[in-house]
Amino acid sequence: MSVFSFAVVSSILHDRRAVEAIFSSFEPLLSELGGNRIEMDLDPSAAYPPFFFILTGGTEGIVLEYLSKLPSPLSNKPFPLVLLTHTHHNSLPAALEIAARARQDGGSALVIQIHSAADVAAREAIREAADLVRAVASMRRSRIGAVGEASNWLVASSQTAAAMATAWGPRLESIPIGDLRNAIEELRKGDKAGEEWKSGESGEPGGLGEQASAFLEHACYRMEPANEDMYKSDTVYRALRGITAERRLDALTLRCFDILGFDGSTGCFALSQLADEGIDAGCEGDIPSIVGLRWARLLSGMPGWMANPSEICTGQGDLKGRLVLAHCTVPRSLLSGYGIRSHFESGLGVAVAGSFAPGPVTLIRIGGIGLDKAWIAEGFIVGCPSDEGLCRTQAIVELENSDIIKLLESPLGNHLVMGLGHWGKMARRYLALENIAEI
Repeated sequence: MSVFSFAVVSSILHDRRAVEAIFSSFEPLLSELGGNRIEMDLDPSAAYPPFFFILTGGTEGIVLEYLSKLPSPLSNKPFPLVLLTHTHHNSLPAALEIAARARQDGGSALVIQIHSAADVAAREAIREAADLVRAVASMRRSRIGAVGEASNWLVASSQTAAAMATAWGPRLESIPIGDLRNAIEELRKGDKAGEEWKSGESGEPGGLGEQASAFLEHACYRMEPANEDMYKSDTVYRALRGITAERRLDALTLRCFDILGFDGSTGCFALSQLADEGIDAGCEGDIPSIVGLRWARLLSGMPGWMANPSEICTGQGDLKGRLVLAHCTVPRSLLSGYGIRSHFESGLGVAVAGSFAPGPVTLIRIGGIGLDKAWIAEGFIVGCPSDEGLCRTQAIVELENSDIIKLLESPLGNHLVMGLGHWGKMARRYLALENIAEI
C-alpha cells in the first residue's frame, strides 16, 4: 500500500542513466516505507505536492515550477514540503535553499537527510513525516458543521469560518439549529413503537434505534433518565446523523443547550455516538474545541474528549500538578465503563457518566482570534471521581507544573481536549509545519 508519493528531482546536467545510478541505493528504502515514485514531467493532478527526493544541486527552480502548477489551497497557506536528501551531489544545499524559499512564501518544509539505506533515524523521520503530511492533508480537506451558533458564554470561542480556513484549512458550514429541530420532529411523526416504549407500554426498547439500544444494554447502570428521555436522545442522535450524512461532514459542533429549551432533551448521547462512529462531535458550538477534536483524532487515531477544567492544583516541591476535567458527554470507546445519568446543569435528558482507565494522555487547547495559537501538555490519568457537583464524566490528570502555569497565565479559553496516549511531540511538529504558535 502506498503511504506517500515521491518525485526524484535532478538537474538537467544528469541524464536518466546517471539519475538511476545515484538513486538506486536509496530506492529500496523508500519502497519499503510505502513510497510510490511519480514522474516530475507529469502535470501534477493531486491537490498536494509529493515528497521531493533532491538528487542533485541545481534543482531549486524545477521544484518551484512544479509547485506553481498546484491548485491554490483554501487557506492560501502553502502545503508543507518534505525534502529528502543524501550526502553527495549538492543534494543538501539545494534542499536547504528550497526550504528557505518555502518559508519566505509563508509555508514550511521538513528536510530529511538519508545517510545510507540502513539509516534508522532517517527511516523513522520519513515515517513521521508521512504521518504528519497525511494529518495536515486530512485536516485541510475536512468539512465541519456548526449546528447553531456558539453558546453565549463562549466569548472567546466563536471564531469565524475564515479564521478556521486560514489557520487550519477546514471548511466550516453554518447550519441553523432549526434544521435540527425540524429533523427531530420529522423522525417522531408516526413513530408508534417509540411512543409505546417511552410511555412504558412496551417493556422492550423496540422504539430505540440499534445504537441507542446498545448504549442502554452496555451501561453499568441507569439512574435518572426515564424511557422518554432515552427515546428523545435517540431521535436527537438520528437527526444529527442525518444532517451529517446529508452535508458530508467530518465533524460538527452543536449549540446543545438550545435542545433543552425546545425539547427538554440533550445531545450528550448523540455526540458520544457520533464520535465513536468517526464523526468528531463537540458541545456548545465551541469552534476551537471542534478543531481540537478533529486534530486529536488525526494525530492519535482515536476520538478526543472535550471537557471543562474544573479544578487546577500546582504541585509543591517535586510533586506534579493536577487538573480535574469534567463533562457530560464522552466517546464511549475511550472508557473502561459508563453509566447513564441526567445532564448535570439541567437535571434533564441523558448524559454519559464514564470512567477512564489510568494511563497516559495528551491535552490540547486551540485559541486566539485567528485560531493561530495552541497549548499542549502530556500527563497521566490518576483517578476518576464521581463528584455530584460536576459534570457526569470526570478525570484527574497529573501533569507538569510548567504546563499548568502556561494554562493559567496564557489561557486560550475554557474547554480542553484530551486524547489517550502521549502524542505531544507529533502535535508540536504539526504546529511548526502549519506556522501555529505554541504558548
